[in-house]
Amino acid sequence: MAVLQDRGRIALASAIAAQPLYLAWGRGLPAWDAATPPEPTTATTLVDEIGRRLITAVQYVVPHAEGEIELPDETRFTASAQPSKWVHARWTFDYADAAGETIRELGVFIGGTLQAGLPAGQRYFTAAQVLEPGELYTLERQQAAIRNGSTRQVQEFVLPF
Repeated sequence: MAVLQDRGRIALASAIAAQPLYLAWGRGLPAWDAATPPEPTTATTLVDEIGRRLITAVQYVVPHAEGEIELPDETRFTASAQPSKWVHARWTFDYADAAGETIRELGVFIGGTLQAGLPAGQRYFTAAQVLEPGELYTLERQQAAIRNGSTRQVQEFVLPF
């Protein structure tokens, strides 16, 4: 059986890090409030996308026991000057992005197509401004949370390859 090598994983990480990466958030379904369902592995979109933000920062990282980047499972990473098979992606949302909306799902999308004629420099896009969502890399369903417009939301993911 063929085994994907680290250099191949690094090549994949480099190719993805060079693409537009978006974090989309969605309403999901109110029925999920009783019990959040598991994430499928075959999803191509969010159930009810609200909007998405273009990536704010991207860097390569490597596992490090005392690293400054910590995941929910307590795995830690530190920045790497050299490409690696892990990409740390961060999205910093503006205060008004989806203010007052109920968020139940998050998705990292690679690429996609937006409406033509949008303002130069626009970084947050409503679902109506997305023509083709791109490739859904990761999907997370979570407990419902009301998006507070007085808080600047930051989301981070370490994407493994």
